[in-house]
Amino acid sequence: MRAGLPDWKGLLQALAEGVREHAPLMANTITESISQGKLTKAADLWSLVDEVPIGDKLRRLSETLSTYDAKALYGIAGLPFRACITTNFDRAILDAFSVVKKAAVRDYRFGDKSLAEAVWEKNFYVARIHGSVELPADVILSGAQFDQLLKNDVYIELLTRAFTNHAVLFLGFSFYDPAIRHVFELVDKRFGQSPPGRHLAVIPQGMNEFLQKSARLNISVIEYDTANNHAALWDGISIASSKLRVKKKTALLPVTASPLRPLKKYLSACYARAQVATSTTALSEIVLEGVISAIVQAKAPKGIEFFEIKEAVRTSLGIRGDDIDAPANVALTALVNSNIIRKQRSKIEKGLKYSWIDSSKINDGLDGAIAKLVAQVLNRAYVQEGWTPRDNAVKDVIDHFLLNVIQHRGWDLGAAFAAGRPPDAIDVAQILSESGASLLSALDRERLLRTIDSLFLRPTSEEAELLGEIGRVSFALELAFQAPRSTLFHQATLPRKIYLDANVLMPSIIEGHPNQEIYSEAIARIKTNAEASSIKCQVIVLYGYLNEIVSHRRSALEESERVGDDHDNIVRSDAMFHGTTNMNAFAAAYVRHLNNSGASGFKRFIDTIAPYNSESELSKFLASKGFLIVHQTKDPLYAKLYGLLEKANAAKLVGGKEPILLEHDALQLRLLIADIERQEKSVFVTADRRLCEDVGKSSYVELRDSMVSHIGLLQLVDLLVGLKLDKRQVGSLLWSNTVSDKTEKIRSYLVAEALEQHDAAMAMEMHRIVDSHAERISRELDRQGVDLDTQNPKKRAEAFRTLASLEKGFFEGMKVAIKKIEDRDKSH
Repeated sequence: MRAGLPDWKGLLQALAEGVREHAPLMANTITESISQGKLTKAADLWSLVDEVPIGDKLRRLSETLSTYDAKALYGIAGLPFRACITTNFDRAILDAFSVVKKAAVRDYRFGDKSLAEAVWEKNFYVARIHGSVELPADVILSGAQFDQLLKNDVYIELLTRAFTNHAVLFLGFSFYDPAIRHVFELVDKRFGQSPPGRHLAVIPQGMNEFLQKSARLNISVIEYDTANNHAALWDGISIASSKLRVKKKTALLPVTASPLRPLKKYLSACYARAQVATSTTALSEIVLEGVISAIVQAKAPKGIEFFEIKEAVRTSLGIRGDDIDAPANVALTALVNSNIIRKQRSKIEKGLKYSWIDSSKINDGLDGAIAKLVAQVLNRAYVQEGWTPRDNAVKDVIDHFLLNVIQHRGWDLGAAFAAGRPPDAIDVAQILSESGASLLSALDRERLLRTIDSLFLRPTSEEAELLGEIGRVSFALELAFQAPRSTLFHQATLPRKIYLDANVLMPSIIEGHPNQEIYSEAIARIKTNAEASSIKCQVIVLYGYLNEIVSHRRSALEESERVGDDHDNIVRSDAMFHGTTNMNAFAAAYVRHLNNSGASGFKRFIDTIAPYNSESELSKFLASKGFLIVHQTKDPLYAKLYGLLEKANAAKLVGGKEPILLEHDALQLRLLIADIERQEKSVFVTADRRLCEDVGKSSYVELRDSMVSHIGLLQLVDLLVGLKLDKRQVGSLLWSNTVSDKTEKIRSYLVAEALEQHDAAMAMEMHRIVDSHAERISRELDRQGVDLDTQNPKKRAEAFRTLASLEKGFFEGMKVAIKKIEDRDKSH
């Protein structure tokens, strides 16, 4: 109202007047309900007016809230909030924060899939939790709509996180506001008396009903005089905003995720449970067992009653009441059967008590894994850098870094999962800085950064296994704490239709591809689980995507023929430089074949694993593997989708992206829309981050609910039904890392090449040679205009041929160094 917008009564009255011309009697009835304070009933009546088209009614709603003075709210926007959660539909507070912060503010709103990402947001954001004028069809007005909100996991979890993880300031509302009443009723139902956290409400005098509820909800109250249009409140906000202005820069800094330390006891317990779980144990079950075992252990040597366990879960996760009963009983039974805890009768009538038996099964696992990784990093420093840190400060930084990066990665994986996109690469430099690396010398910081970069870029089998299991558990634990209802206690279901894009299908069907087993296993688990429930599950491929696969096959063969005898060496170098997931899928499979079986000829290999030359032959091949191939006709809706993608990818089209790829994506999105209209549960698995972003920014944002990344599919299956995973493959997917600096990329490549040909004892001298040659090679590649990262197959092959010629000096230097070592050893 401060910004010139109507209150609830004013809004509903405006809506009533909007239908009066066509439905005067109903308009009078709505007005009468407003005068009696029955606001949600008035909204229900308005929604029932069918004499006015729904589009016209929603337009009236948006127009009523479209004119405001955001400047009046600059004082509020000057306060150092972590986030702003509002029940209003308008943009006034969003605009005010954007102006004051001089930056576009993240805008989350009910009705948009992105609302699920709000709990993962590290920067300041505004969340309009009851809808927005931009999506008027989704605004929450009626009593029936408010009741439905109680079943919405995203909505509940956002409020849960606010109340359990933060201090909340309630400001600027009247308690007759049905939206505010609904929020407090929800909080009361979810938490009951004395929820965790300490909160504050600044309210007008005389709100006795609120005062009664505030004590129960642990909300401190400050009352103010409402004279002169709430002047006391706005004067107070202005003074506070002015005094805190000096802290403005601090307030605008990104807010990092919650510290790992409070979660470490749970992570240790969950990691221990994962170590003994079977491949068919859902990851969500493992996490709940880990959390409960940590709660029981914390009481050792005393026992703990079942009601105390439920209360501890409530205060940790924000879950209470009947939600926890059945899952907790299942988890406790599993822990008793594993001889982790013992069950006994309690003095409380018909109650049970649980006590801890063996702490060694939890304490050693995670700490031991981290200790191994610390040792591995130190070994890498010795081999790669010729560096044996003498200062314990370096080891401490490594230890702190590993703890921090586990927490960061769990958070990033959870955020990406919620958004349906692939996770970002690890920011090693930033996390090292947060872990105390700034206290080290500049030289030590550089050496440590290079060493840790290589840990994630090219881990050994043991390192990849450790990272894979830790990353898997860390992701699930973060998801449980940020979105406990949907992760642990809400019965989620697997899709009945799974569409795969070409970038996911190829690794699934190309024998020998590094990710074939993990994708195939995920799809098989979905099918098995569906069959056990007598539900049909189909894995579907749009016919258009077959063209991309056949083209990839043809391109790989043509490049092999063009390169000739150098082919095997070039694809090996390409795989070592970029990683097998960043190259032609057929070539990636061949590199693995070369490493395991030796050379046999690329064409012979391709003809064996991919016996198809056309879309029709590939269609038959896929059908024999259990895939369903479907066609989608082009219609007016397809044309709209294609136009949307064409506009979003204009720059890429100019740069050479073929329009036919957009055509395939548009046809696939049309299939999804058809499934949504039929209320069929389907999901489109895509590795195309840009496509997810384009859809999220479009008028078809609801499609994002039916899109997941390739990693997201694996996580979904693992969470719900368990997944037998190769831990090394999991590690490479969950901890993907890139090195952006060209010289450092070449340096890392030379180190890997040297270790391929020489053992660590011989290679320990190579850091000096690597340093001298990496910069020289980088400069020469720049001089010749060679780009090792080009996507053009011909130019890429030429680039690696050039790199091979420049490597000769490096290996000659290595031979001289090794000869010196051998001569020195003989002399001893």
